[in-house]
Amino acid sequence: MINYIDIYELKIILDYPLLTMKFKENILIKKNSNMFYRKIQNFILPFAFYFFRIIKINNKKIFIENYQGLNYFDNGKYIVEEIIRRNINCQIIWAINEKQDNNFPPSVNIIPSNTFRYIFHMSTSKIWIDNCRKQHYVRKRKKQFYFQTWHGGISLKKIEKDAENKLTWNYIERAKNDSKMIDCFISHSSYFTNLIRKSFWYTGRILEIGYPRHDLFFQTNRHDDIKNKVRKYFGIKNECKLILYCPTFRNSHDISLYSLNYEKLIYTFKDKFDSDIKILIRLHPNMIEKSKELEYTNNILNASIYSDLQELLISCDAMITDYSSTMFEFALLNKPIFLYMPDIEEYGRERDFRIDINSLTSYSKNFDELIYNIKTFNLENYTANMKKKITKLGIVKKGTASKKIVDEIEKILGE
Repeated sequence: MINYIDIYELKIILDYPLLTMKFKENILIKKNSNMFYRKIQNFILPFAFYFFRIIKINNKKIFIENYQGLNYFDNGKYIVEEIIRRNINCQIIWAINEKQDNNFPPSVNIIPSNTFRYIFHMSTSKIWIDNCRKQHYVRKRKKQFYFQTWHGGISLKKIEKDAENKLTWNYIERAKNDSKMIDCFISHSSYFTNLIRKSFWYTGRILEIGYPRHDLFFQTNRHDDIKNKVRKYFGIKNECKLILYCPTFRNSHDISLYSLNYEKLIYTFKDKFDSDIKILIRLHPNMIEKSKELEYTNNILNASIYSDLQELLISCDAMITDYSSTMFEFALLNKPIFLYMPDIEEYGRERDFRIDINSLTSYSKNFDELIYNIKTFNLENYTANMKKKITKLGIVKKGTASKKIVDEIEKILGE
């Protein structure tokens, strides 16, 4: 068995994609539509995982991936913060497609996704942490441990096995392979725990402890600093209310639905809240590149480029969304949510709904209804209704998820 340090120090094949430090994809791994090329990939990539089994697992190494190669946010971030807070002796690897911000702590080692170095580190890490399905070619070793923290939550739409007739064969096979590898699935509610059992092709251990990314909501002593950080980032100096527009993605990746009459929205919110208004538009991570196609002003800001959604949720005073599970995260903060669903019939046909839309706060099918719902909004009635909903869904509201996961990590690293 080869010592992992020796092969790492060779820096031949493993470091080749980083010679220019530009995060270029390795030619053997990058996506290609050519069928012959893909057959070669399907042979080589799983083989690479088996090849690196000649190298011992590093029992102090943790491998993290977020949204298939995005930067430092979501559950992985808050787990890392707790690891650093405890000063745990371990090596943290975070795989990304390209470096979009400088928020990574110095102790986190950044590597490019979809390279042989990526496969090497995944193959030799004791622990994996992810919030999405891993690629079909990934192979886990028996002595590795995989935490799946999931990026969604209370989903209005049907997902995974519930939506099997809407998914591609490739995704279904990938999801099943991923579920076989998972050792511990993190859940934030009794609702989601039941969904995992029913729809994720998974029969293993579930920890219903809340999401690490939600811990911040209950650390109220940090909220003022976070609000100041967000306002400084966007250059907001005056006292004003922030409205977050946070729609989910469509399979078509069409952004025309996001082109609202923002000036009228600002005027309506200004009248409702008796305050100056700025609107922050944040698209789904799958749509970040599309955010550049929207028009912005001094009062309409691009928040898709701000990495940490949780910090935006804490900083904003109200939210407009559609079918995004983010509505239930924002509801934990007891702030107003307005549902704008102009394509509800089409979206329902595309994905089907798991939750009765009518059981939620009132929703708008067109822009005029949205304006009316803002004008007639009653915070007291809304808060009472959402508290009942959150209780019924069994959402964990303790703020200790990161602590409990890192407790598990310490045990595994100590084995």
